[in-house]
Amino acid sequence: MAHTTNSKFTWQAAVVALALMPFVSSDAAAQRVPAMFEFEEPEQSFPALLQFPDVAGEFSIMMLCASQIETSGKMKDTFCVIRNNGEVPFGEAIQKAAKKARMTPAIIDGKKQKIYLQFRVEFIKEGDAKSFHVFSNTGDAENIEAYGKDFIAAQRVIGKEPWMKVCPARAQFGITARAHVSVEGVASNVSLHHGYGIVPTGTCQQEIIRTIESSLFTPAMFEGQPVPSAFVEPFGN
Repeated sequence: MAHTTNSKFTWQAAVVALALMPFVSSDAAAQRVPAMFEFEEPEQSFPALLQFPDVAGEFSIMMLCASQIETSGKMKDTFCVIRNNGEVPFGEAIQKAAKKARMTPAIIDGKKQKIYLQFRVEFIKEGDAKSFHVFSNTGDAENIEAYGKDFIAAQRVIGKEPWMKVCPARAQFGITARAHVSVEGVASNVSLHHGYGIVPTGTCQQEIIRTIESSLFTPAMFEGQPVPSAFVEPFGN
């Protein structure tokens, strides 16, 4: 999705078009619809509310963010990875917009679901021209090679989260889980990669794997069709 700061957002047509797209890969996938930034009241959508920060110079900055999308479509606990002080205004702009924004919630078998959404926002300034692009994926290299930059990544339904009962609550740790998610929304081949802090116990790691394997997913979507994809999610504190 590409957006300029001076454009009006007309999402109704996009929502209708997505709703009418055929989901023909499988009956199971047809019952799994991801959360989308498009919303029936376009002025309440995240892209419509996002304001370009007043930052001097020319640049292209990509922000990686995450949010819990409620069944109401509200964006909750939105945060962005901040790598340096220069990115702070962009993270603040994203959080400010997310507090008021509404999304079209994920639906599985006719029921709205609360999901963990990872997304990116690219801010571009060239001379006086400002624009931003919202991507419903993490930019994982394997997926980008297969589907390009603009596709909807697989989304995990937030459930009982068994890992939270056994993993460290105070000692800092960071682990990235990587899995394959099929067109039916089934996760498999989960692997874990240590990122920072302590190395969690084997029990903690097994519960992270169990969390992924037992979760409901909406499959990745490319050109209106469910597709297999890599799924990446950080776990830690």
